[in-house]
Amino acid sequence: MTSVPRAGECPECGAVTRLHTCHDLFMTLLSYDHEQRQPWAAFHTLNVACYLLQHPSQGTAASRAGQWLMVRTFVDHGIDAVHALARAAVRRNSHRHGGRGGLDADLPAPPPPVRHPAVTIHTVAVDGTFPAAGYESRMRDWAAATLASRAPDGAPG
Repeated sequence: MTSVPRAGECPECGAVTRLHTCHDLFMTLLSYDHEQRQPWAAFHTLNVACYLLQHPSQGTAASRAGQWLMVRTFVDHGIDAVHALARAAVRRNSHRHGGRGGLDADLPAPPPPVRHPAVTIHTVAVDGTFPAAGYESRMRDWAAATLASRAPDGAPG
């Protein structure tokens, strides 16, 4: 995907960043996650996956396949399926199982982005505070938009 960012626009996700940078919002969201505040903490794995897929310079190519799987799993099966997948990845990466690696070891890479996503962390944050009311719905929208940004026809993968 090639586009020239405009002033006040995130070069990776295309969000308007006049009030908050994407990174600052992500740090706020991670603080809610790590404090185990709900509803945010329940979506930690998905928060990270959506953010890093929309901001690939802040993650690693090796981790994108697992992130893509997490987002696809959420869109197709919901947050409980994401939690089960995350637990399986932790078990697989455990020294008790030879530390063979997490999810990424056997997965194909996700398709590259072809457009900016229609929903970004700025949408989820609303006014920068990530209001609890409607959070799950905004997460569904963020995940679907993350998939759609990498689909040639714009449909969620």
